[in-house]
This record gives sequence, structure tokens and C-alpha cells, in this order.
Amino acid sequence: MQQAALVTHDQRTVACVTAVLRASGYACEVHSTTDALLRGLRRGDYALIVADIGGRVDWKLLLDHRRNWINPSVVVVLVGDHAAGAAALALDAGADDFVERQALDGELAPRLRSAMRRAAPRAQAPSPHPTACRLDRDASSLIAGTVRVELTSREMGMAHMLFERSGELVPRSRMARELWGCDESLIGRSIEQHIYQLRRKLKRCVGARMVLRGVYGSGYRLDVEPESEHAFAMPATRAAMPALLTTHPELEVLP
Repeated sequence: MQQAALVTHDQRTVACVTAVLRASGYACEVHSTTDALLRGLRRGDYALIVADIGGRVDWKLLLDHRRNWINPSVVVVLVGDHAAGAAALALDAGADDFVERQALDGELAPRLRSAMRRAAPRAQAPSPHPTACRLDRDASSLIAGTVRVELTSREMGMAHMLFERSGELVPRSRMARELWGCDESLIGRSIEQHIYQLRRKLKRCVGARMVLRGVYGSGYRLDVEPESEHAFAMPATRAAMPALLTTHPELEVLP
């Protein structure tokens, strides 16, 4: 049985989260403060940590510890009250997911399964290609090779959602709920404006290799485009041009 830890001082949260964790196959150890959890980490081997961002829990310290000396494959899911921007703040800080306290009964179990699936490849292998685009949460940036493009906090939250579900639809309703803390009907064209900026920054970072597509009335999808089968490298000198013109007569040599 995998080990999990919960850090919260709220007894209703303890009852709800421990029930979900046990039903999901985890043995759960409960701590009331961040310091108590960090002491427990020295003697325990947790696969999952659920932390309540309210009260006495220093969740930013917890995430800092994971980056620095806790096994980075440990999944950290934050729980908190409904508040505008809470999910974006949690994801920007490096959490694997955020679940509102009011939705724990229905959403915690599937969110945990999803976070654990995403974490499995991270523990086994690095990025598959040195030029692949990735998110740097600490610097709030897109990175591809030596190219770095900075993101705002909401762009970072959007990018996190799209990257973790690459090739799948991310609903507008989820973006509105988790990044703005409200229904999509209340934020006007804010989603489209942020998507527009994120699309421009993706293009600056990786060109046409990643495409952010809108699905009318539903949401957005991030697709990775295959390399063109007809791509060719330009010759290093003009002396090589005759051979190139033989294979590509449509080209014109400019003086």
C-alpha cells in the first residue's frame, strides 16, 4: 500500500481527505502543521502529499522543500477554499493540482489519479528531446533549447492545463473556474485575450511546432505538429546552389 500524508488543522478536511485516500488505496498519515510534516518526511516515504493552504500550513515552504531535497516525483496536491486566482497561485508555485474544499468528495479521487499518472513519466525519464518546449514554473517561462519566453501568472496557469492534457480539449469552464474563480460568463473576453497572448508566446518559443487551437464554444487544445517531411537544410555557400536548384527548380536565386 502506498503512503500518503495530509497536512491540515481542519477536522472536516481530515475526515473527507482521509476517507478518499483510503478508498484510493493509500495509507494516510495526518499532520497538523508543515513542520510536523517535514519531520515526518525524514522517517517516511510518501508517494503523495495533500496540503491545506489555509491556517497554519506553509505550503510554499513545502513546495520549496520538494524542489530542493524531497524526491521530485512526490505528488503534491493543494486543497483550499473557493477564491479567485487560488488555483493559478497554487499551480504557479509548483503544485501538481489544486482542489477546492467544497468539491473534495467528487473531485479529489480523480484528480489524484490524474496527478499520479502525470508524475510517473517524470520520475522515470527527462524530456524526450533537448529542443522540446517545457514549462519552468519557478521562472514562469516557456523554454525550448536556449529560448526562454516569460509568462504572466494566468498564462502560466493556462499553459500548465494545456501541457498536462496535450492533444486533449481543456474546457473554457475549467479555465474560468480555476484561474479566475468564477463562471466563464462573468469574465467576458478575458480568456480569449490571454489565449491570444499565450499563442503568440508559444510561436516565439517553438515556431509552428506547437499549435494552440480553439474549439468553438468549448475550449482549447494544444497540439504538437510533426516535422515537415519536405523540410530541407539550406546550403552553407552559394557554390552549393546548383544542386539545390536541380531538386527544387521553383526556387529563385536573388543577386
